[in-house]
Parts: sequence; structure tokens; C-alpha cells
Amino acid sequence: MMRRRALLASAGAVVLAMCVGVVPASAKPDKNDLDAALADLDVTPEMVVGSTFDIVAANATFDIKSQYSEFGFETTEIIDENTVVTLAADLLFEFGKYDLTDPARAALADSAKKIPQGAAVSVDGYTDSISGDDINIPLSQARAKTVADALGAARPDLVLTSTGHGSANPVAPNTDDDGSDNPVGRQLNRRVTLTYTT
Repeated sequence: MMRRRALLASAGAVVLAMCVGVVPASAKPDKNDLDAALADLDVTPEMVVGSTFDIVAANATFDIKSQYSEFGFETTEIIDENTVVTLAADLLFEFGKYDLTDPARAALADSAKKIPQGAAVSVDGYTDSISGDDINIPLSQARAKTVADALGAARPDLVLTSTGHGSANPVAPNTDDDGSDNPVGRQLNRRVTLTYTT
């Protein structure tokens, strides 16, 4: 049985932006190589569409599309015996970056309070399909590790593992049926998930 509820975290007035890119889970990203690849990334206007939000209220909501009406900082689902928390990467990281913003770090500390004591938590990073695996896999891996590090700082009792999947396992289409870009779908695919036993 699956239950879904959207939870919005307080974040203060700040502009938070998009994630693009992905990294393989098995390889530990070299920060210098990733930074160089991100610096060389040719950012087009299409990549940035829908990637930045101005959070002005604790309960800010985003008008995206009716089919994606539940969109906030975090969405929690109970699937079988597991809790899966999906964090919107566009609200965690600036465009093409893997360092958390200060408001995102504070929101993650709040999210960490909901995790059971001593839980084993899998932290998985995902990107949209723009750019190739050479960018997307390392970026998603670096983002997953950054989130895991922040959770570990807030909750040293947790057992954390992090993995980057790049554009694998999309939760929405990256393109429309006619092949045109689907910025809303790409936005939903840019995410970090936390999975632990309920």
C-alpha cells in the first residue's frame, strides 16, 4: 500500500536553483574533475527553464502543472516497509552545483529529525537527461554525498550510504511525446531520495 503526502520545509527568502547531471554510484567523484567538467558545461536557456525558485514563505507552493501538483521541498511515500523521502534538487543546490545552500542545509536538518534513531539510510541522487553520463553521474553522486554528509552532521546516529544514478530511473518524461523538451518532467527528475525502513 502506498501513501503519499507532500511536506514543505521552511527555507527563508532565497533563490535556490536547478540540478543537471549524473554520476555512477560505484565511482567516487574527483572534486577537481567534476568542477572542471561543470565549468566547461555549455549552459543553454533550455537547461535552465524552470530551475530557479524564490522561496519567500515557509509554506511556499509552486504552480507547475496539475499532474504534478504535489511539489515541495520534500515528498514522503511509504512503499511496503520503506519510507522514501524525495527531495527536490532544485531547492537544495544552485544550477550545476553540488554544495548545499544554507537554507537547504537547515531544511535538511529538520528533515533528519523525522528519521528513526539509528536508521540505515540510502541517499540516492538523480539528474535530468540533459548532458551526458560523464557529467550527470558524477554530479548526482556528489549531490547524494553532500546530502548524506549534511544528514550525518545533523544525526550522527544514522548509518548513511550515498549513490549517484545520473539520469537513470526517471519519475517523469524528460521530453514530450513530440520530442520537445519537458522542463517540468526534467525538474521532477532532478532529485535526491532518502530510503529507510519504516
